[in-house]
Amino acid sequence: MKKIMRGVSVLALCAAVVGAAAGCGGTNANNYSKYEDGRLLLEIWAPDEYAGDAVKTKFQGFLNKLNDTQEIKDLGVKLIFQPMVQLPTALKTACASGPNKMPDIVIWDRFATPSNTNFLLPLDEKIEQDHIDTASFLSEAYNELTVNDTQYGLPLDADPWGIYVNMDQVNAFNATAAEGDKIDASNLNTWTKLLDAAEKLTVKEGNNITRSGLNTTSADGQFFSFVFTGTGELIDSDKSSATYGDTVMAEGAGFMQDAQSLRVYDTLAFFNELYSKKLCNTGHGGTDAFGNGLCSMTYGSLYFPQSLSSYPLKNYKMIPYPARDRTYLNGEDKPQVLDDAATDSLGMTNGQVGGMLGGYGLTIPQPINKAMRTAEWQKHVEKAWDVIKLWLTNDDMQALYFTENEAITCRTDLWDHTFYTQNTGVIADILPYIQNYKMRPSVAGYETFESSVVRSEIQSLKEGSQTVFNTYKNIRSKGNTLLRQAQGRA
Repeated sequence: MKKIMRGVSVLALCAAVVGAAAGCGGTNANNYSKYEDGRLLLEIWAPDEYAGDAVKTKFQGFLNKLNDTQEIKDLGVKLIFQPMVQLPTALKTACASGPNKMPDIVIWDRFATPSNTNFLLPLDEKIEQDHIDTASFLSEAYNELTVNDTQYGLPLDADPWGIYVNMDQVNAFNATAAEGDKIDASNLNTWTKLLDAAEKLTVKEGNNITRSGLNTTSADGQFFSFVFTGTGELIDSDKSSATYGDTVMAEGAGFMQDAQSLRVYDTLAFFNELYSKKLCNTGHGGTDAFGNGLCSMTYGSLYFPQSLSSYPLKNYKMIPYPARDRTYLNGEDKPQVLDDAATDSLGMTNGQVGGMLGGYGLTIPQPINKAMRTAEWQKHVEKAWDVIKLWLTNDDMQALYFTENEAITCRTDLWDHTFYTQNTGVIADILPYIQNYKMRPSVAGYETFESSVVRSEIQSLKEGSQTVFNTYKNIRSKGNTLLRQAQGRA
């Protein structure tokens, strides 16, 4: 009789807990775990870039193989993923709602970390307890997930941006060009060489640009990379201003008295020169134009070829952003081209090739309301951390990831893998320069500073409604104001 009553009690309790659910396998806010084939389902959210057919197919293929490994089976988990539009906003809403609405792992845009730390789980204790070798990760990528000395994730991939060059059009130009006039696409390593190649590749019919030499329509989004290759910085070392110093210097001869100001100014002046050369049709700023041969050079990340897979263009290469070798110290219309050994009056030499480093990290979200951080949620956290450790620190699992997804791993100790040493695509083009790449400033307010202040002011420069100096001055003064407000220092 006792056995019968015990069974009845369990059934009654199960029904009371899950309510309208079909049985004890149901879920609610207190018990949201779901199982498939006896394995706990862990959901991964990814940004909307993962919704594209090519990326989605590659990543799902990786997950399928990962789920089939004995290592994942031994963890008792199975991974599923969902691309999310406006991921930070969707994740914040989910974390406010509680664990049953949240993913377990997030493929997180590292750049967005400073503004969203309230719903990302700090991982410092777990990193220390499990003796994770953080030195094996590319430091720029690792540090982009660090805010106020707290680590919110581990870096997944290195996604350097660069300039894509249509090699068919370069070869066609070189076929009829004099020897000294040919374009060396493997050596477009200075601003001057890039400008020269862009002029040569531009095709016009009267005033109409039928083929753009260089995509200048989207140049405003590349400003950080060009400032960096000019060895400049947009954010001061004290993380409080748009450029070095607090005082906007007067316009006129010698108005730039510090090298950091000049480097930012030089970049704007170089953009102004690109705009004045009329190198780009306003309709040639997208993927279609490059893929269909209407634009010879454009900007893109390491994953740009996945967007190009359906276009006729197949012969292209990726180059890093070129080094500054021009200074406009004597006026916007009188650039001085520096040779390798030359310096300007401030002792500034040429810049460096490189650019902006993008990419993602693996993070674990947490409920904003601490009362929702239940034992059930903690169980998911531990399993999610086990998956992240396996994914990023196990050499075989890492190799499975970067070969399936054609990515550059942030594990620098794996760059001698045959996938990299025998690669003949854009990874081979750009990997030799990866150590020259730099993350954008990881400070509160920088996202808005770049997207609203910098791009808006450069657009005014492009339209001819303001001078280079006024563009520089506005970026500096408006940037200072915005950043101080974002940091509570207004």
